[in-house]
Amino acid sequence: MPFDAVTQAALPSAEVTHLHLLRHGEVDTGGRRLAYGHADLPLTAQGEADTRALLGFCLHHLPRPDGVLSSDLRRCTALAEPLAEALGVPLATAAALREQHMGDWEGAAWEDLTRADPQGIADYWEGYAAVAPPGGESYGDVQRRVDAWWAQSAASLRGRRWLVVTHIGVIRALLCSNLGIPMTQALRWAPARASHTHLLLARAGAVLQALGERPSPPVVGARPSKTGLTLALSGSAGVGKTTLGRALAGSLGLPFIAEGMRARLEAGLNLHSLTHEALQALILELWAEQRAAEDAAIAQSGGFVADRSSVDFAAFWLYYGFAHLREPTAAFLAETLGHAARYDRVLLLPWGVLPLQADGVRSSNPWVQRHFQAVVEGLLGRELAPGRLLRMPALDGLDARLGWTLRAMGGPGPA
Repeated sequence: MPFDAVTQAALPSAEVTHLHLLRHGEVDTGGRRLAYGHADLPLTAQGEADTRALLGFCLHHLPRPDGVLSSDLRRCTALAEPLAEALGVPLATAAALREQHMGDWEGAAWEDLTRADPQGIADYWEGYAAVAPPGGESYGDVQRRVDAWWAQSAASLRGRRWLVVTHIGVIRALLCSNLGIPMTQALRWAPARASHTHLLLARAGAVLQALGERPSPPVVGARPSKTGLTLALSGSAGVGKTTLGRALAGSLGLPFIAEGMRARLEAGLNLHSLTHEALQALILELWAEQRAAEDAAIAQSGGFVADRSSVDFAAFWLYYGFAHLREPTAAFLAETLGHAARYDRVLLLPWGVLPLQADGVRSSNPWVQRHFQAVVEGLLGRELAPGRLLRMPALDGLDARLGWTLRAMGGPGPA
């Protein structure tokens, strides 16, 4: 919201840079407390779950950014890449956003390091701002590295909004530099893993709006507590999934997960120009996006309404002719058809009720769509129990479709 005219006139500058600093999730250290900084360790299962929860928090609660900036280590790119993809914004990775380099100590357990050199470890913690591990960086070195990155990048970043996926050392450095805190006090900042810190930068100074804000993640190994339901729509293009899906999401108070293929087609993608290999990669990419969006919606809202079901992706695979790839087909169908068990309901919309529009995106040949509809109908009929598959009759009109669906799911439907 813009400032009022009086406030605007009094400000040195109305330009504000928003840095949403996102700390990565729990790292797999094998159960030991390790000295690691540049070591490219993976996330634990809990770290992956926390990452999905933080992804959902960013997608549903933060304003759309101008881009995503990230450390190039995989514990950060595990969040940065799906964020940029889901938001449709550019992603830039930088080694300058890595954690402190621990030199010869990288990968060693602190308990072993302390046993081998108790005085050296004591000296390090006593003067961490100036003392570096052998061959590594002191915290002061991290501060100078991050300050140099900001000085080099500020001109292109200033006055805009960014999601920055990084490490606690880098977050501490940005907070200390911008809030005027001595680096010797850096350890007083302790944002939790998989958390959000919001820093606003303006010519008049910096404001810390949120520190270590953390969404409530699902417990690994347990189905998330659900306040809603998981509903996926299915059927060929042109049967009205998007219009009905958005209306259902609004009626049920759940997030709507849009179809990724349509967005690409509207942006100019020509499916006929793709090689068979590129088309296969596209289907896998779209499925990964859908799965991440579902996980995020469940973590944040307890459920969702999706424009596609996982069974649709299995149908895409078969429809576009990848069945001759026997092992990849077996693996992909096992994953997508097995995933259908997470849906409380799958709603199959009828083919041939709504006229196909020649909109330059979808084929206006009804038999092309009928072919896909036949494939997905067959898979749904085989894979879903009758009580979980809702087959909509030949209804036309949004109100009639919305009312029928809500009643079929056990609700009264609109009056």
